[in-house]
Amino acid sequence: MSTFVFASIPVQAHTTNPMPIAARLVRRGHTVLWYAGRAFHDRIAGTGAEPVAFTDQPDYGGQSVDEAFPEFQGKSGPAMIGQGFEKIFVGHAPQRVADLRRITAAHPVDAFLTEGLSFGVGLLAELEGIGWATFGDGPLPYQDADTPPFGPGLLPLPGPLGRLRNRLVGGFASKIIFGPTERAYQRIRADLGLPPDPVSALARVASPMLHLQGCTPSFEYPRADLPGHFHWIGALRPDPVPWQPPPWWPRLSEGRPVVHVTQGSLRPDPTELIMPTISALAAEPVLVVVTTGGLDRTALERDHGPLPDNCIVAPWLPYDELLGSADVFVTNGGYTGVTTALAHGVPIVQAGTTEEKAEIAARIAWSGVGIRLGRTHPAPERVRAAVRRVLAEPGFRTAATAVRTELAEHDAAEEGADLMERLASTRRPVMRDDRRVDV
Repeated sequence: MSTFVFASIPVQAHTTNPMPIAARLVRRGHTVLWYAGRAFHDRIAGTGAEPVAFTDQPDYGGQSVDEAFPEFQGKSGPAMIGQGFEKIFVGHAPQRVADLRRITAAHPVDAFLTEGLSFGVGLLAELEGIGWATFGDGPLPYQDADTPPFGPGLLPLPGPLGRLRNRLVGGFASKIIFGPTERAYQRIRADLGLPPDPVSALARVASPMLHLQGCTPSFEYPRADLPGHFHWIGALRPDPVPWQPPPWWPRLSEGRPVVHVTQGSLRPDPTELIMPTISALAAEPVLVVVTTGGLDRTALERDHGPLPDNCIVAPWLPYDELLGSADVFVTNGGYTGVTTALAHGVPIVQAGTTEEKAEIAARIAWSGVGIRLGRTHPAPERVRAAVRRVLAEPGFRTAATAVRTELAEHDAAEEGADLMERLASTRRPVMRDDRRVDV
């Protein structure tokens, strides 16, 4: 049996997404240690993995982006991404290496798995000769000449003109947006005694040994030469949890279109998308189901006034249960929510430009599964028009259904566990055309 170390930044989606993979490895008799924020230790323990606390690495779990990093307020898109990589993801790499060294000193670790933003995992793996893998719960990080550079949310543009645009924008991004990140990354490598890396820091969000991408090709830009160690494993969906449907649950079957609205776990301010959507659809013949991540209906009405009768508010509902009854998903564009909606064939209205949301929005538009509004605070009339269009035009659901069909061919938890076992047993890159290795 093998010993695996999972490592994740203290953000809900990045920590919870690989839990089913950990649970499968534990069921197969392996040991899984999980280096994570304390806010997630109980849930990690529920998978059978052993949580390990941060020591040197800052623990900002349970806080919103604005609470944890007030210097990011008012920033979005590439500017926010660049600063986040420099100050947090790459910037905290020395602390992660120090913490992880304590784990490898105490345990015979066979392989690491991380979400790719935990820079330092790959550095320690390189220092100690341990296999490491990444999972993709965001847009595919690999870029080639025909793929738009990551950050601004550009759509593919075929031909020589598109390649020229990609080269120019990519050159600007690498020098201006990610230049400080690259310098920090190479400086940290030198401090650890590692040679300069010919590959950019941004490209290192994907392991060179094994990358598990949490979607399928129909929701990604085409790549002519995708590396052989990149594996499509389908949507990273949570394992079912015990829950009791609320008394209003039968209303989902009344016959009216069901519109599910959420801002995810990172953006708690309901004035961004939740309240504009409630206002936009108040007089529409739909049922609006809002999940807030914390607030109930009473709290929303206290701060924002009475809500319409066609609106239901819940702090939390299991996505897989609710989206099975939804007709439209209105979201700020978190990758896990989007891919879970597509696993049910639900078309999307997306608003949000913070973090990597512009890139996710671009893939929604490119694949035809929904509409991107291009605003973090969309006007109600724009939300209303988009929802009406998605409900009226069958092309959006047809495209979403096509993605659902492709996703249904995968079981991310089982496939992820299989591939991690192969990495642990061989300690070499796990290629798509490799024959299965018995472990």
